[in-house]
Amino acid sequence: MSIVPSSSFLAVFCLISAVFFTSFLVRLMIRVAVLDHPGHRSAHERPTPKGGGVGVMATFFVLFPVIQGVTGQPILTAPVLLTALATALLAGVSWLDDLYQWPPSIKFAAQCLAAVMVVAGGTNLPLPPAWGGLMAGAVLSVLWLVFITNAINFMDGLNGLISGSLAVGCVLVALVGPSFGVPDLFWPALLLCACLCGFLPFNYPKARIFLGDVGSQGCGLLAGAAALHVAQVTTLPSGWWLGPCLLFPLIYDVLFTLARRKLAGQSLVQAHRGHLYQVLHRTGVSPALITLAEWAYVVWGCGVAFWVAPMAFLPGLACAVALLLAPQLLWTRFAALQARRHPVGPW
Repeated sequence: MSIVPSSSFLAVFCLISAVFFTSFLVRLMIRVAVLDHPGHRSAHERPTPKGGGVGVMATFFVLFPVIQGVTGQPILTAPVLLTALATALLAGVSWLDDLYQWPPSIKFAAQCLAAVMVVAGGTNLPLPPAWGGLMAGAVLSVLWLVFITNAINFMDGLNGLISGSLAVGCVLVALVGPSFGVPDLFWPALLLCACLCGFLPFNYPKARIFLGDVGSQGCGLLAGAAALHVAQVTTLPSGWWLGPCLLFPLIYDVLFTLARRKLAGQSLVQAHRGHLYQVLHRTGVSPALITLAEWAYVVWGCGVAFWVAPMAFLPGLACAVALLLAPQLLWTRFAALQARRHPVGPW
């Protein structure tokens, strides 16, 4: 009598394989040694390989159709196919940029094209007609994807901050997704988490390799698309908050930094070391502790999303904004006090 493995067993085997295969590819990328030389905004002091995201993205793309197939989830649908093609396009362009340092305009064009592809596949905000309907939802969705892709890329400057935050977020999506009406994200979220976990030991607490743009931008687009998918299909009145809540620590740091630089008359496109995590690192706070704090904020965001999800729109909005801002304002205050005690110059 033959024993046929269950779909869950095969899926778990895929997750375990993802960890080891990603680790293998990351070790390979360390040997390839495409170096990231430290600059004025870098947190590292010696040339360090980048491109660890090649291992993350390659493993995800190889095993995603497998895990979808064994768990009975769709593969050949417009949202899945176009999101996959868009992520592959952006990851490919980002890897070439890691190699050849292309002008920012090329990366931005690739981000915009990838975002349009995701939305064209049907993954977008379901705005009511009174708010502009399908067209307004599509435009906002493209803007969201471009913004969150760049935000995650901007925040990828400290060991384990982005890879760990996204890994924690993926686990939380898998845990609470079914209660939000999105059980279809369970296995894809765990797969991306497994890929990131295969990379993380090489980047945290000490970095032997970085994700590079190929990893941060590819994962950023996937995270943004997942947030749109939750907003589109959730069964809870304020369930759409799940994605923004999980990503809020990154969103806040980027928006706060851009606003502060604009008010100070500084360029918004020039490379800098003014993000809160960079300021804290420059004042002597342990990078490992900064990263752990950012992971904790992701967990807090999940709790906020779970709390407000059953609420109506306006009460959910008010509660979510207040609860999300509270720890970030304390974090900002801590950074300001540290900068006074240990001056770091303009930031």
